[in-house]
Amino acid sequence: MRKVALTSFGRARFGGHRRLRGSTVLPPIAPLASLLTSARGTFDDTSGMDVRTNWDVSGGKAVCLGASTNDLRIAFDTPTQAGRATVTKFDAVIPSSNLKINLGGNGSKSGRTLSEEWMAFQYYSAAEMVNSYPRLQLVPGTTGVPFEIDNVEIYDLGDVDPSVAPCDVIIVGGDSNSANATSEKFGVDIGSAERETPFDPRIWYMPHLRVTGIYGNTGSVRHVPQPCIEPVVTVEAVRMSPVHAVAGRLVEWSAARGRPLLVMAMGDPGSGLMNTEDWRSDSAVATTGGRMWNELVAMKAAVDALGPAHEIVGTVWSMGANDRYNAGSVNAYDSAHLPVYSKFFADVRALVGDIPMVLWNIGDQLVRNAQTSGNLGFGIYMQDWLARFDKDSGHSSAIDRLTVVHPQDGNQLAGDDDPHYNAHGMQQNGRDAGDALRALLEG
Repeated sequence: MRKVALTSFGRARFGGHRRLRGSTVLPPIAPLASLLTSARGTFDDTSGMDVRTNWDVSGGKAVCLGASTNDLRIAFDTPTQAGRATVTKFDAVIPSSNLKINLGGNGSKSGRTLSEEWMAFQYYSAAEMVNSYPRLQLVPGTTGVPFEIDNVEIYDLGDVDPSVAPCDVIIVGGDSNSANATSEKFGVDIGSAERETPFDPRIWYMPHLRVTGIYGNTGSVRHVPQPCIEPVVTVEAVRMSPVHAVAGRLVEWSAARGRPLLVMAMGDPGSGLMNTEDWRSDSAVATTGGRMWNELVAMKAAVDALGPAHEIVGTVWSMGANDRYNAGSVNAYDSAHLPVYSKFFADVRALVGDIPMVLWNIGDQLVRNAQTSGNLGFGIYMQDWLARFDKDSGHSSAIDRLTVVHPQDGNQLAGDDDPHYNAHGMQQNGRDAGDALRALLEG
């Protein structure tokens, strides 16, 4: 385990990267390697495998024949270590018959029941890793339905676990277009073939799960970090969000600083600063007022509780999609919205420090001249008005070290008044926001 020694506050340069307050100089973190060789994980090498009668391993994949619930056992070259978190991921077409990913050979550690393609991973925390296990066990849940598995990887996370390693932390928050999940509109699962950001075990995320506290299908628990695997899980678990894409543009920057990257992922559909006042620190609106601001405070406390070496280094916000109220012109936005928005950004910096911020200008994708519900033209006002906060806008509302990012056109879903995107669009938006934040960090 790497030892951490806190530095004094201040700014300095090292290794071509900005050293932020509270940061430590640590060796770079190289990409983590799977405990399975590539050939064994793709089933091209069957040595060390116990292929039982229920399975056929040939042609570079493992096929469960469905005749029984016998498991397929795959030996590791090096056993897992007790007390160190692990994660297993794979590609699969999982039928309703279900599947479990277990560890075995020295006692057994049973995984959760997997029943959907997007659930193709199994995470065990350090506390759950009570033994050293020499093998992986793929266990079908019921008989009668064949399915196949490929590209199995398992990682020892002991050196990048936020419970022991100091992390760079970013906040990706706002409405459902930033940290929740609205691509392909509502109710559409995003399969592994549409995931454009490779899994990187140095990326973790902390879900807010404000309402439920837990999402059982993936074992996600409120404020408890877990490896960042798309689709990122919050309340609406199965759709793509840009969280992983944002982190994918920053993970190497943090790794060069010797730190894993932890994302505080907090978004709720319909939340905003106006009307329901979800993100206002001083709101008196019943039920919704201040609820997401309070969650931000609670999540920061959860990060602080992980250890003093964790450092929030930047934020990405999506604000505005549901703030098209009480404004019939850009000037009306100035009078009605400017004080509230300006106070929000000031409140964030007062809470977490003088960090760079990216504002994703959701107004770009609103139908500019054909809003429903009488909001004619509000899209153009919101687009033009939010751009004023950019540090380079030249406007009196500009905020230092805040960049406004405009989503690329062509990825929004046809016919939607609200800004919903296809899977590629959500990930492209995340990449653009991540690049903008990295530029601020390196500037």
